[in-house]
Amino acid sequence: MGRRSRLLHGAALSLLLLAAAAHAQQTDPGDAAALNAVFAKLGQKALPSWNISGDPCTGAATDNTNIDNNPPFNPAIKCECTGGNASVCRVTRLKIYALDAVGSIPEELRNLTALTNLDLSQNYLTGPLPSFIGELTRMQYMSFGINALSGPLPKELGNLTDLVSLSVSSNNFSGSLPSELGNLAKLEQL
Repeated sequence: MGRRSRLLHGAALSLLLLAAAAHAQQTDPGDAAALNAVFAKLGQKALPSWNISGDPCTGAATDNTNIDNNPPFNPAIKCECTGGNASVCRVTRLKIYALDAVGSIPEELRNLTALTNLDLSQNYLTGPLPSFIGELTRMQYMSFGINALSGPLPKELGNLTDLVSLSVSSNNFSGSLPSELGNLAKLEQL
């Protein structure tokens, strides 16, 4: 076999291995179902730039693409994959920012337990901020600002001890701040 032939075979083998590794990654089935339900209830669709195969944790969802202040990536997710060749990917970021999403915060959001960053700001979300938000204990950045949410802030927000930033401004909340917010030792911005 000539040098050129060996190089071509080596390149082809590398591409096959990369394709196999990429195919072996898949979104955690619970995360995929929850994400699809959240999108359906809020009238959103996955963008082809990150949902390239029907599996949410593909494309820009797993590469170095910055989704912050990047209008072509809205709505958007980011995922982290672990486990080598048979990787399981978890949704860690969800952004549905200023897309006229209407309705209450979907119950299925509680199943995205690996979320660290959630931005649902500048939409038309109504109803209370549900207490199940306190189950998302990996959360670091959470924004619900500029919606039409109402009722008291749930005391379960105090369970989010990794929270660095919480935005709930420009809503219709009532009552006093729950004392459990005192548990948020890492909170830098409210």
